[in-house]
Amino acid sequence: MQLTPVTLADGHVRLEPFDPAQYGAALRTMAEGAPEQFVLWSHRGPGDWIGLWLETIAARTAAGTMIPFSVLSADGTDFLGITSYLDPNAVNRSVEIGMTVYAPQAVGTAINPAAKRLLLAHAFGEGAVRVQFQVDDRNKRSQAAVLKLGAKREGILRNHRTLPDGFVRDTAFFSIIDSEWPDVKARLDARLAAFG
Repeated sequence: MQLTPVTLADGHVRLEPFDPAQYGAALRTMAEGAPEQFVLWSHRGPGDWIGLWLETIAARTAAGTMIPFSVLSADGTDFLGITSYLDPNAVNRSVEIGMTVYAPQAVGTAINPAAKRLLLAHAFGEGAVRVQFQVDDRNKRSQAAVLKLGAKREGILRNHRTLPDGFVRDTAFFSIIDSEWPDVKARLDARLAAFG
């Protein structure tokens, strides 16, 4: 499995490699304009947390521990959020999908299932045997969204991460493995067909 930055698109959404120079200002505007989307955001903290978050994205991308994507409208004109591959592991053929957040107008639309469908198909197509998701245990909405994708809940890691604001969070782990992908794919395709 070898994941690299790539553009992925379908009739609902376009995912392009996130370039801070191109989309950093749009991400900042989204974060400042929709604070309710970031109440439980793990990068939120005191001071210019958005600037620190952008620095983290740049550093992790350079280190190869993150492949971030700008989430755009299908025609590529509207910035709708960010999502990422995290910690791709070629030896274990695994990757996490995370650091996902959407603009308010994208929530509850085809954007999330379409973006996840593209990322999952690409990862499994490149030879992944496991795709995982980590969610703050307080974030019941995100957990429900991951379960709706077809992921299996694996359990909770207690006191797993200390966040920038000092909170020590529990993390819920979910995964989809390669043998489950055909069923997950069929369910996602049915969901997306319902959006038209």
